[in-house]
Amino acid sequence: MIFSCLCITTWHSGHSQESLFRALVIENLAETPAMSCFSSSFAGFNFRNDFGMKEMMFAELSGAWLRNKNALIATINHYGYANYGDMQLSVGYGRNFGDRFAMTARVFYLMAHARGYPVRNSLSTDFSIACKVSPKLYFDAAVYNPFMMRYGIVDQEVIPMRFSVGCTYLPLQKLLMALSVAKNLPGAWEVDCRFLTQPIPPLLVAASGSNTRLSLFFGLIYRKFLISVEAAWYYRISVSPQIGGYYFPERRIGV
Repeated sequence: MIFSCLCITTWHSGHSQESLFRALVIENLAETPAMSCFSSSFAGFNFRNDFGMKEMMFAELSGAWLRNKNALIATINHYGYANYGDMQLSVGYGRNFGDRFAMTARVFYLMAHARGYPVRNSLSTDFSIACKVSPKLYFDAAVYNPFMMRYGIVDQEVIPMRFSVGCTYLPLQKLLMALSVAKNLPGAWEVDCRFLTQPIPPLLVAASGSNTRLSLFFGLIYRKFLISVEAAWYYRISVSPQIGGYYFPERRIGV
């Protein structure tokens, strides 16, 4: 189960649903980038320290640029520290067809390094689709590494394939609900359900649940900026704190 709490300062109740949807898109950019085609441009960063260990630090820069129903998406991240770790760089293109259907395709460059060993370079891809059934209902699906590409390009070990499907529903101006199911090959299923709501201005609250962790997320939006703090509790291990910041260049949505 994942439980998230999101606090965003905004005095404009008409922007509640848009703020909720943008928060969901940011959280799920890595999993379902096609949903970003229905949102707006942004750039941001996040930093996570898994279980308080310096050897398990995650840092990422991400962004999406949308113009005339076209989208360019890019991320770069690193997990680990100086002695060993994994870097991932992705660039992708998306297209919104008639404001109802969106598709994205991305190419990934993966680099694994460890002190005393040769660097291993790999390539992968993913494809994502999203459908806007109505202003209140969205469906999405994604597949990572559908061509079964291998680590080191020619090594024997295949990069795991991942499937995911999801549904997002906005029944009220101040309520968003989402459900996603993902499967790694090989690997276990993961089911994640969440809701985001605005009980009273300026407070937004999000709660979600999965079979791997619990988390709390707090954010503050001022004009075009979102600053966030998160702590995730993995059941069998420990807590992973995270901070992030995002900028929306197109128009102001906060106070």
